[in-house]
Amino acid sequence: MTDRGILRHLGAALVLLGAAGLPCCLAQPSSGQGCASVVAADRAYSIRLTAFVPQPSQASGALLEARIDRGPPLHLLLDSGAAQITLDARAAARSSVAPVAESHLVGVGESPVRSARSGIAGAVDLGPLHLRNCRIEMAAGKLAGGIDGVIPLSLFGGFLIRLDLPGKTLDLTPYPDRAATPTAGSARAVLNGDALFVRGTLDGTIEGHILLDTGASYSAVSRRTAKVLKSSLVSAVGLRGANGAVTGELVEAGVRFQVAGRSLMAEPVVALDLVGFSAFNGVETIGILGYPALRASILTVNYRDGLVRIDAPPNGPHRRTLIADDKKAGAP
Repeated sequence: MTDRGILRHLGAALVLLGAAGLPCCLAQPSSGQGCASVVAADRAYSIRLTAFVPQPSQASGALLEARIDRGPPLHLLLDSGAAQITLDARAAARSSVAPVAESHLVGVGESPVRSARSGIAGAVDLGPLHLRNCRIEMAAGKLAGGIDGVIPLSLFGGFLIRLDLPGKTLDLTPYPDRAATPTAGSARAVLNGDALFVRGTLDGTIEGHILLDTGASYSAVSRRTAKVLKSSLVSAVGLRGANGAVTGELVEAGVRFQVAGRSLMAEPVVALDLVGFSAFNGVETIGILGYPALRASILTVNYRDGLVRIDAPPNGPHRRTLIADDKKAGAP
């Protein structure tokens, strides 16, 4: 059975094979299930993140350390484009997560449907934060080198989220009683399967919905968008999704994303077939803003009221952290 209720859409989940394999983004419509409860949901939490640097010269994401059902520590990629905790086969086995249902992974472009399994973890412990009865997706093989799986940002949507990417902290505070309203610098979010879509502009030319994806090692534009922008596509690149091969082309000069009051230069950028991805999500998507373009930003996400804010960090410790990450990655 492959109806929408059991499909786990791994959207743009890309790995660029030409550079030794780097994870990109996961976007999957939610089944409406995440975790049944949060222990002590009425207090604030601050969770430390670590840099994900799978190969020299490429800081590619932020990692959370997690224990599932008191198993060994796992390194999970924090992904604002995902909807469920997803583990590779080895991590699921080490954590003793038992499958209880079959599901399918669906990718972008020409990638085929791939079978997966899902189960329930009684406990997911993330430092000081403890979650109970969480749905876990289990891929048949390995997702990407250097990570044990993916954890969605939306899993923390019961809190007001402040994701400080350069400062490597995930701060969670209880929501105020009153609903928030848009202010200068904030943007309305379209939440589909808990993925964050916001309206924005690419190169000041084309306007539409953009997926914010902290789990993406690369930013992307649709092939239709690349044509409108008259982008030069310099070479085909080998892309591999969580469920198979995807064809993409490298955009020569990068693309400027204007979103939530910020102007962010994304480079490198790949052009992809996002037609199926847009249709599945019900959101016409012109581009995906990945981790490299967001890594110097602080994201404030209000899932309850559907608001997103992207701020530049202050100078000082944050800048030193970015420099340290670049040195770790071997960047010049």
